[in-house]
Parts: sequence; C-alpha cells; structure tokens
Amino acid sequence: MKIVRYCPAKSRKCGRLGLLVERPEGAYVLDLARARVWAFPGSRQSPIPNDVLPLLRSGQKALTMAQKVLDAALRRWDDLPFGVAMPLGDVRLEAPIGRPGKIICPGLNFRKHLEETQGPGAKPPEKPYGFLKAPSSVIGPDDPIIMPIWTQKLDYEVELAAVIGVGGTNIPREEALQHVAGYTILNDVSAREVQAAERQAGFLTLGKSFPTSCPMGPYLLTADELPDPHVLSMELRVNGEIRQQGHTSDLIHDFSAIIAYWSRMGLEPGDVISSGTPSGVALGREPDTSWYLKPGDVVEARIERLGTLRNPVAAPVG
Repeated sequence: MKIVRYCPAKSRKCGRLGLLVERPEGAYVLDLARARVWAFPGSRQSPIPNDVLPLLRSGQKALTMAQKVLDAALRRWDDLPFGVAMPLGDVRLEAPIGRPGKIICPGLNFRKHLEETQGPGAKPPEKPYGFLKAPSSVIGPDDPIIMPIWTQKLDYEVELAAVIGVGGTNIPREEALQHVAGYTILNDVSAREVQAAERQAGFLTLGKSFPTSCPMGPYLLTADELPDPHVLSMELRVNGEIRQQGHTSDLIHDFSAIIAYWSRMGLEPGDVISSGTPSGVALGREPDTSWYLKPGDVVEARIERLGTLRNPVAAPVG
C-alpha cells in the first residue's frame, strides 16, 4: 500500500489518511476512513484511525483492515460514493509522518559520499554515527524550502527513510527489518557553513534542523511491498539537472545495522531513520559553490518505487 496524508481541495481539514491508488485513467487518493464505512457498513471490524501515526500505533490489525478496504474499493471502484476517492490533482499531499517522535540521520553512510567529502581512501566508520533532526523541520511534497537569511550554503541530500511500525529497545540486527512499517523519501537539507562550525564543537543542531529542512514524501510504501530496501536506485535533480545518483547497495551500514544500533535509545511507531546520502552534494564541489541552492530552484528527489519528492526553494519571508 502507498499510505498518504492529504488535504482535500478547498479544505482546512488537513492530515487526513488515504491511500494512493494508480489506475489506467490516472492516480487517485482513497480516503481510508470514508472507504472503511462504505466497504463495511455497520461492521464491528477494526475502525481506521484518521492519521498515519495512530494507524501505525494500532499495529498490524489496523494495517490489515486498511488492505481489506483497499481490496474492496478496487473490486467495486465504479460504485464508490462521491468524496471517497479523489483525483490526485484535486488534493494536496502532506508529509506521510507529520510530526515524528524522532528523526535519526546517519552521517557519511554511503561509500562514495564518504570519499567525496573526506577524500579517497577515507576509512568508513566502524559503527553508525549521526544526529537527530528536529520533528518541527518536516514539510511535505511541493512545500517550499525556505532559505534562512543566515546561510549561503544551502545543500540537498536525497535519502531513503525507514518508518518504524513496531517499537522496541535493543533490537537484534536479524530482527530489525521486522520493525519497519514502510519507506519514504527524505531530503536532508543542510546549512553547510553552520554545520561545519557546529561539528568543530562536536554537535549538530541548527545546521540540520531549521524550519523546512526536512522535506518528506510523497507517500509511505508499506514494507510488505519492499522487503529489501537495499536494491533501490536514487537520484536528485535541481532544475532538471542531475546532481546525485546512487544506489542503496552502496550503504556502509545497512538498515538492519542502523535500526539495531539506534534501537538502544528506544524506538517507537512513527520514528524515522534515514539512510544517509549518496555522492553529488554541493559540499563535495567546493571550492566551487555554484551547486548550492538558491531561491527559485526546484529540487526533485527520486527513489525507485517511492516516487518523486519535489520542493521549490523560496527566499526568506519578512
């Protein structure tokens, strides 16, 4: 399933839970709560929560019910009442996890990215390391990345993100992927000169967690449809120009390793753990600074099977 959060056209009721359905005539968003009432009227079967986080917290039973609703809708698509399924163009998609409890981002976790930033022959880290990105930094598809007034080195990083479905602490590596609800795209937007100054002091906060620095989406692909996250091509374009190309097989520490490692801090449903980024970031071009983002740019992050996450870059407001 492709799980989305969305706003209906001309409505302020955002954060509704839906499924992205691709049909020969076009793409639609199926409203899960409304479709559940239509498909199983008067049923005592499990209700469908109306947001992604409550859905994940409800466990496999709720996901199974969502699949039953989708199956019923696909069998009787032409019988769906008005407002149960809407053309994709008539809604606005939001980040699939609007306010994660934690966003954990590994650093230098792709071999080629390690080489472009640390030099050829750089030694891979023996254990995962990284930083927490603020949940308040999350934005959705087509939302603007607002360039802070205090940076001239705004950079992009396409990343695969695993969303936790079953929480746990000290998860064994061989069981780690069983805790994943699904996968989505994350763009780890960074203010590089601030990041560099903070790194000298031994921490990362502002350079990675300012408002709008975490675009996410466009949907959450459930893990049953992607049993192996290490077989995916990745790409990022700025204004149509390819900047990053990579593959999740290039990970230094795979998802089993990074989930097991960070489960020591305790993981909960809805927590997000990203992959790190492949080579091709603007930082890797220095002293040439022409690849850093500027207002008016359009960033498109694509990962195989997960669609495209598109965000324009905007000037500061006020």
